[in-house]
Parts: sequence; structure tokens; C-alpha cells
Amino acid sequence: MKKLIGLALWLLAFLIPFRYAILDTGDLLQEDGSIDNVKGLLSFVVMLGLLFAGYALVDSSGPKPGSEEAHGH
Repeated sequence: MKKLIGLALWLLAFLIPFRYAILDTGDLLQEDGSIDNVKGLLSFVVMLGLLFAGYALVDSSGPKPGSEEAHGH
């Protein structure tokens, strides 16, 4: 079950729009001429969080190195 949740988190992480995170400044221009990229920063941080959380879940779902399941007996 952990593995499926981890894979779903990876999928969700890659569905987050990256165009704000890679500085598409045309959409970020404010009325006064300044650029505010808080949206890009937040999308990038959320993407990284989801990737690491998904990795932790997928990695913890496998057999442990010292367990009998890992030996194939």
C-alpha cells in the first residue's frame, strides 16, 4: 500500500505546473513592472516535498536487507 501511495505522490508532483517554477516571467509581471515569483517558489518547494515523501514511502515498502524475504528462501 505504501508503494502505491508513493507512486501517486510522484505522479502528483509531476502534475504541478512547472512554468512558474522555471521563471516564465511574462505571466509574473505585476502592474507596477515588478516580478513576484512566490507562486514559482511554492510550486517548486511542493514538488520537491512530494518527490521526497514519495521516495520515502516507496523505499520503505520494499523488503528489509536482513529479513528472510530478501534471501528468497
